[in-house]
Amino acid sequence: MVYEAMSDPREAIRRWLVQSEKRPDLASSTKRSYARIAAHVDAWCASCPPAEATDLAAYARHRLDADVGPRTVRLELRVFASMLRWGQEHGLVSRDVALRLPRLRADSSPFRCNHRTPAAREVHAAIAAMPPGDWRLAVQLLARTGARAGEIVALRRADVDRRARVLWLGTHRGASKTGARAFPLGASTLALLVDRADGTDAPLLEFDGIGAPHQALATRLREACRLGGVPRFTPHGIRRMVVTRLLRSGVELATAASITGHTIQVMLRYYREVSDEDRRHATRRAGLDTIGDGA
Repeated sequence: MVYEAMSDPREAIRRWLVQSEKRPDLASSTKRSYARIAAHVDAWCASCPPAEATDLAAYARHRLDADVGPRTVRLELRVFASMLRWGQEHGLVSRDVALRLPRLRADSSPFRCNHRTPAAREVHAAIAAMPPGDWRLAVQLLARTGARAGEIVALRRADVDRRARVLWLGTHRGASKTGARAFPLGASTLALLVDRADGTDAPLLEFDGIGAPHQALATRLREACRLGGVPRFTPHGIRRMVVTRLLRSGVELATAASITGHTIQVMLRYYREVSDEDRRHATRRAGLDTIGDGA
């Protein structure tokens, strides 16, 4: 890669994002997606040597190593390449930078972990294995709210409303796919947060200046699973666990979807896990085992 004629690629990313926000032809959901991807790319550029910052193949390996699925990485690569092309057109990126998208040849087996739904006892064991601090608190909030990892790491102190006893999720740019929602706080969870709820815009959780805390959170959770002696699961798996627990407890579908920030269709198709015990309970509840007895 030739880098000498290039300014900081992060500046090209920022300017590309600003002009994308002004485009009337883009849907709001597309703009939110661009913002999330730009955050990943910006963190990558900040963490690697300048000569490697625009290496699409290196970026792809980095994201795959973070257990991001190949389909998601392909989308990010297309957007990253668009950012760089725009930067070239506006003199921010050298014309010598190659923008050929790499072919992803990834073993799909590691990504199955992302769809594994842990049991509550496994989540508890992993949390107990983490040292006290904000990383542990982040996982506790994942398990108690079913929020996305990006929503948790983006929280600000003002998002804790002590009077209304709610935690505002998804209020920050790029943190959510579905917009803001109020999560009702129980007494135990409110007690964990009340000392931080000073109404300021300061981060609710401190992550030691790490550029991509949601990725670091997944790494720390992986280590916690190992130390806790439980099969590995991801923040996404915790979200699936919360959805499953809500629905197994009989919560009405629309309510469960509003709590976790889904549509009902997405929640049922991608997050609800049906187990053998669910099927046994359903057949018992419907009385199927006794139909025709004494006929």
